[in-house]
Amino acid sequence: MTTTLALAARLRALPDDELASLLRARPVRRVGVSDFFDLAEALLDPDSVQRALAPLDRLRLATLAVLGEVDGALTVEGIATRLGRHPATAGTTTDAVRVTVGALAALALLHPTDDGAAAYDAVTARLATWPALGLPRPAALLDTAPPAVPEPLTPAELAASDRLAAERAFEAVAGVSELLTELGREGARELQKGGLALPAAKRLADALAVDAAVVPVALSVAARAGLAAVADGLWLPTAEVAAWQHATTADRWRDLARAWLDGLPGDVRALLTSRSRTPWGESLRAHLAWLHPAAVAETEQRVDHYVREAEWLGVTAGRSPSGAGAVLLEVGPAEAAAAMVAHFPAEVSQVYLQHDLTVISPGPLAPDVEARLRTMADLESRALASTFRFSAGSIDRAVTAGETAASIHDFLAAVSLTGVPQPLDYLIADAVERHGRVRVRDAASGTEGKAEVQSEDATLLGTIAVDQSLSSLRLLRADERTLVSRFPRDVVYWALSDARYPVVAEDASGALVTPQRRRIAERTAAAATRDPAAELVARLRSADAAEEDTGEQWLARQLDQAVRARQTVVVQVAMPDGRLVDYLLEPTGIGGGRLRGRDRAADIERTLPLSSVKGLRSVD
Repeated sequence: MTTTLALAARLRALPDDELASLLRARPVRRVGVSDFFDLAEALLDPDSVQRALAPLDRLRLATLAVLGEVDGALTVEGIATRLGRHPATAGTTTDAVRVTVGALAALALLHPTDDGAAAYDAVTARLATWPALGLPRPAALLDTAPPAVPEPLTPAELAASDRLAAERAFEAVAGVSELLTELGREGARELQKGGLALPAAKRLADALAVDAAVVPVALSVAARAGLAAVADGLWLPTAEVAAWQHATTADRWRDLARAWLDGLPGDVRALLTSRSRTPWGESLRAHLAWLHPAAVAETEQRVDHYVREAEWLGVTAGRSPSGAGAVLLEVGPAEAAAAMVAHFPAEVSQVYLQHDLTVISPGPLAPDVEARLRTMADLESRALASTFRFSAGSIDRAVTAGETAASIHDFLAAVSLTGVPQPLDYLIADAVERHGRVRVRDAASGTEGKAEVQSEDATLLGTIAVDQSLSSLRLLRADERTLVSRFPRDVVYWALSDARYPVVAEDASGALVTPQRRRIAERTAAAATRDPAAELVARLRSADAAEEDTGEQWLARQLDQAVRARQTVVVQVAMPDGRLVDYLLEPTGIGGGRLRGRDRAADIERTLPLSSVKGLRSVD
């Protein structure tokens, strides 16, 4: 077995970056930690050890259990041989053990040797207390075989799964597209504690025509794909959205699926890949409970997050991987998209324009056609056959964005299966003619307010003045043709535009301008944060270097630790003739400048001058 003394020496010898990584993986109390012995004691404290053991998988726990059965170190090959004798770890290779030993050493849960590892007493002792905590005995960690894996889907089951998965994948792409469109129209407030504000969640759920519980899933998928981000507490689309919105449906799904795959933690990805051809569901939950016996609920919650997204994206259907989902896990996103697109419904690039100003798409619209259409018409219902509607406000919005009567008419004539109905022609002409009847500009200096709203149409201006949806602008009449607001020009402009008024903005010279509305989340570098682990390492190194005689201080702490732990150690002593002699000693006390202890080799008591003691090392 290995004790605090060996860990303290190892911690002191670690490079700073490795030591800091250890402390990030296993945070410890900083109070009372003044040197590497204190740090070793903190890391081997029972509560600290338990926190580190709880999330480990069964192979790592089993490796610690095997090491706890022997007094001393085992080679990697020896560990693999012992693990191979037990049902839980049968077939474990030396390569797998080597990786496991490295991972446990990086957590300071075992002591690495040249060709293997040894257990720390504190870790073995903590595992022994597990039955009292309702956790498996060390022997059970080795002897409990994993649950059976279900049989793969039959060809008929897989075909049904593929159809359902393709339907969900298509809906997911449309849902993310609708989410980004709505975020571009109005951002969604993120709460300080995390999660969307309730009004924003309800609004997004209505826009996507889904249950509110689906919104966080869609937002998580979009964020992971780099299509949405938080800026100043507001969820907004990113600059990458424009290109994504105009890509094919297959490419858009590929990007979402790639982001999901890349976001999987290594252990979760390995687990799901190993089950890429078999149902997940309850069998996966049973395996997770076996794999992480000390953190069942936490592990299920962590994996469920990715499983929910997989189901929504069509990677799975009915908690069973689709054909495309299996390819995604086994090969990659490009090949998965090719497999998925074969089951997508055919897209159309032409629509029916109705006399009632509606647009009916006979199937899923090609992304480039839909993106252009939505600049001039509002979505009424989304399905395989979606419905859009033209209005004076939607045409005015298109003109504001740069369209003309001719460009709108040419586009519609090109995509329409029924020509351009006369009522729609009239609406376009009227909207273009009315565009700009309301003008917004900065208020003249010396006047009350920050913006002026002007129009030659007194009736229209009167309607704006009493419009309750604009009451927050505090519009006051300055004269028969002018309203004044205490808000800036751009705020007033966008409020009137959202209310579907034919508004334009002017600069000081009267030239038309299009105010920029912040609808894009800028990518910013992560703000620098404190690194407590690095700070603690720096403090320990500084204290170590500040000692007048670091070697003597270190030796004194080693001896003190060995006496307190009653640990047998190898003491190197300088003899009068200059020779260095090693004694296998169990120290029993220090005092009067002398070290007392039991010589385990000669089975006698020895008293040695401290001035003659030149070194100390663990026997492990």
